[in-house]
Amino acid sequence: MHPGDLAIPAVYVRGGTSRAVIFKRDDLPVNRDTWPEIFRAVLGSPDPESKQLDGLGGGITSLSKIAVLSPSMRDGIDVDYFFAQIDPKSGDVLLGANCGNISSAVGPYAVDEGWVLPGHGETTVRIFNENTNTRIVARFDNDAATRSFIAISGIAGKGAPISLTFEHPGGSMVGDTFPTGRLVDEIRLPDGQTLAATLIDVSIPCVIADAGDFGLTGDETYGALSARADITHRLADLRCAAAIAMGCAKTWDEARSTYKNVPDVVLVSRPEGSQTGVRARFYSCDQPHRAAPVTSAMALAAAACLAGTVAHAATRAADVTAGHASGAIDIHHPSGVMRVEADIDPHNGDVRSTAILRTARRIMEGRVLVPAYLRSAAFATRATGAAAPDAQRAPIE
Repeated sequence: MHPGDLAIPAVYVRGGTSRAVIFKRDDLPVNRDTWPEIFRAVLGSPDPESKQLDGLGGGITSLSKIAVLSPSMRDGIDVDYFFAQIDPKSGDVLLGANCGNISSAVGPYAVDEGWVLPGHGETTVRIFNENTNTRIVARFDNDAATRSFIAISGIAGKGAPISLTFEHPGGSMVGDTFPTGRLVDEIRLPDGQTLAATLIDVSIPCVIADAGDFGLTGDETYGALSARADITHRLADLRCAAAIAMGCAKTWDEARSTYKNVPDVVLVSRPEGSQTGVRARFYSCDQPHRAAPVTSAMALAAAACLAGTVAHAATRAADVTAGHASGAIDIHHPSGVMRVEADIDPHNGDVRSTAILRTARRIMEGRVLVPAYLRSAAFATRATGAAAPDAQRAPIE
């Protein structure tokens, strides 16, 4: 450690199929304008080759994340949770959405830090995500016997199950579950193609389209999708057009650069053989996802339960054929299957909640170093009880 380096207490965690560095809010500078420099230095961005070898990031967006936590002063809430995703290549700090996978690590962290007392058996931790103003309820047993451990697709081994329920997740960013007021919209791309898509905001804004409209069967591997730069480019155009239609961005340039983490793009197709549920390939920050982001999987599950959506048309399951039906939806993604429960009001189609089982693990704890030469002179001293920053849709800077 060199003189002038900033050493910040931190915990390195896996939550679901993502990893993040967790900071306590009180351990960060009062001036939140300094946070981007810290986050970039910790994760190793920007990196022109997107490797993040000079930090704790994993070179892809799902492994390049930060969570800032604090005990909450809100009624009925235990923990305030602020999320940031750092683009590995550009270093952009994106705040427009929550991460459902990392949400699974928040409850166990709160218990480990003594913020919430463990229950006798199941412990309940009530979480407020500041990015989306959403309440999340985590339930888990820290002393669960190994025989009750579960495996989730995309992660080797098993862990204690963590139940996450997102309460009233509709309109997390743009205010309405269906921002345009329609279950299906006609989206025109710059190449002249017009296609049907469902624009939905449940936990995160998403644009859901048929994989066949892009010449895909929907069963492509992550590697196969990564090799198709032409598809990635067209889906970035779809995302930008959807962002403007949904009100996430005002202009194409703003959608392309400032708000490039919303909406997520989901390509759906009908499962083959006896499989039920829906087959999906997810794109986040204009890159294919190795598995399925929890938040956009929740949006997909909700859409699959609502007759008239693109997702519902691609879903094979007895409990969603009538529409406005609550149920568990199996989502088949490149790494396996994710089951998401959606509770839909049968009278008006409102999404009352979505739920999923995840696992999480505390990997490392200690201090992470921010080299002095990577910091500006604007750093303030650390805070004690610093006020929570206002969540923004735009990059933090």
